Amino acid sequence: MNTTVERLNAHTVKLTITVPAADVDAAIDAAYKSVAGKIKIPGFRPGRAPKPMIDTHVGRDYVHGEAQDELLNSAYSKAIDAESLRPIARPDADESAAIERGKDFEFTVTVEVRPELELSSVEGLSITVPSVVTTDAEIDAQIEHTRERFATLEPVEGRALQADDFALISFVGTVDSEEYEGNTVDRYLYEVGRGMMPEAFDEGLSGAEPGAERSIEFEIPDTSSNPDFVGKTARFEVTIHEIKAKTLPPVDDEFAANVGGYESVAEMRQSLRETMDSAKQTGRLRAIEREARAALAARLEGEVPQVMVDTTRGQMMRDFMTGMESRGISLPEYLQATGSDMDRIESDIAEQAKRSVTEDLALEALFRHLDFVVTDADIDAEIALISSQADKDPSELRSSFEDSGVIAVLREQVMHNKAMAWLIDPANVEVVEAAPEVAVAETAADEAADAEKPAADSEKDKG
Repeated sequence: MNTTVERLNAHTVKLTITVPAADVDAAIDAAYKSVAGKIKIPGFRPGRAPKPMIDTHVGRDYVHGEAQDELLNSAYSKAIDAESLRPIARPDADESAAIERGKDFEFTVTVEVRPELELSSVEGLSITVPSVVTTDAEIDAQIEHTRERFATLEPVEGRALQADDFALISFVGTVDSEEYEGNTVDRYLYEVGRGMMPEAFDEGLSGAEPGAERSIEFEIPDTSSNPDFVGKTARFEVTIHEIKAKTLPPVDDEFAANVGGYESVAEMRQSLRETMDSAKQTGRLRAIEREARAALAARLEGEVPQVMVDTTRGQMMRDFMTGMESRGISLPEYLQATGSDMDRIESDIAEQAKRSVTEDLALEALFRHLDFVVTDADIDAEIALISSQADKDPSELRSSFEDSGVIAVLREQVMHNKAMAWLIDPANVEVVEAAPEVAVAETAADEAADAEKPAADSEKDKG
């Protein structure tokens, strides 16, 4: 097979591919064999019908079309690998010519490929990563987080409802004076200030005492997980049955024993320090890699093709949806639990896609700047690793990869890995450790209150 490459612009090339007559004949013979196995012709066993009979039943043009499609796909994939090109969009093939037995087959393909951008410089790279020293303040924050988890709820007497209290409430809600599904809730333990409802709802409850009744009305904000309700008027007739407040356990030896079987608070703090130190050390390399990629990407010059960003964004979105499905979480449940919406999720994923593509192109620019090369031995090593994991023969796997164009992907991985190894070498990038910061743990008082919460649909959708 012979291939010539003509670069039309910075991102687009035109390939002229010539397939030898022997390969054309082999493809036609394979197509006849494949078609013969799929059709039923009276008087012949499956796969045994002669070519003239197949031509009579399905047409010679049909069989040649099958052969031509196979040739186009396989020849294109091999040409991409041979020329070390990396497409970023579907190719546009000129299929005006038709294959003929005994003759070479020539066709052209126009395709967008990854650009070869440049870096402004690679000298003086410096990054800042989090400290690996666990501070007393961080340990204190983790202990407070644990206290929240082990908090108890005690009835409140002699005062009104205030922020962070739990109110046992019943209510009937309407939207624009219309009832909705699940608009009646009886004796629901509601945490004030947690964001389960809009602030206007919490403000309407403020100062209420047990036995009080409140009418709360507000315009439903655009943060509602139900877009049909946004801008409409919500009204709730609420009865406050009881008020409860969290009581946090004291930090003493009994607390240490209950939460982790420690003999003392001192032992608990030492164990937390060791665990957090280990986690920080484990995360240090990931932090260095992340910050180094970002620092290098900031020096990339040239335009990042939007088609690459769009493709990556689509794959990230599919991965996101598949990940939720594998955990048994529906999209509405996720949006409700996180207080997010699809616009925000799509925006975040779009930003991640742009960042990921830019960083990958920067690594490839660094690879070229350093005059690194991808050798056959590098590809063999990648295939050997994959074959061992998949329990397949390496030579068969390579043949399959060559036919499907996967070798170009492996070459890409090698480029990234070699550039990344250079980038995280302390001799090439200065790593500065940031001052220790307090890692504030997320409160989990809801776990302490779970036992007292009745089964009820979340009311956040109503507002």
